[in-house]
Amino acid sequence: MAPARPRSSASSSSSFPRGRRIRKRADFVRIQNGGQRVTTRHLLILVAAPNEAAARGAGSRRAPLAPEPVPGAPRLGLVASRKVGGAVARNRAKRLLREAFRRFPELFPERVDIVVILRTGAGALGLDDVLAELRSVIPVLRRRARDALAGGPPAAARGAPPAADERGAEDPPGR
Repeated sequence: MAPARPRSSASSSSSFPRGRRIRKRADFVRIQNGGQRVTTRHLLILVAAPNEAAARGAGSRRAPLAPEPVPGAPRLGLVASRKVGGAVARNRAKRLLREAFRRFPELFPERVDIVVILRTGAGALGLDDVLAELRSVIPVLRRRARDALAGGPPAAARGAPPAADERGAEDPPGR
C-alpha cells in the first residue's frame, strides 16, 4: 500500500476555512426564514446579519485549535437540491460558487451571512457564467446587506413588490 500523500498547504487566498462557512442547520433555517432575497436565473441569494453566537464564535463544540470566525468577513452556505442535477453536477456548481467566494471577495458584502440556493440549470454553468450572474446583482446585494444589518424586515415581508432595478434580469416586470 502506498503511503498517503500529505495535503498541500494552500495559501490563505485559496482556502475556505471553517470560520467562513455556514455549517449549522439552525443558521441555514434562520437565514432562509428571515434573510433578504436576491434572485438571478440560476441562484437565489439570501443575506442576513450574523447572529451574536456566530459573530463571536461562541456556543460551538469546536476543538480548541479550530480557527475562529474571521471578524467582519462574510460567511457562505450553499444549498443544492437534486433539481440542479446529479451529485457530480451539484458538487461542481457548489465548487464554482466557493471558488467565486474565495477569489472575488469584492462580489460579496462584508459582515453578513450569505446562503446561496442553486436553481435548476446551475449545474451546467461555468465559472464565468457564475461570476456574470453575481456581478449583475452587486448593487442589489449590497442594498440587501445594508437592510439586513440595519435590522429591516425582508423585502417580501414589507409587502411591496421589488422595484425594477431590484429584480433579477430574468424576472418579468409583471411578477
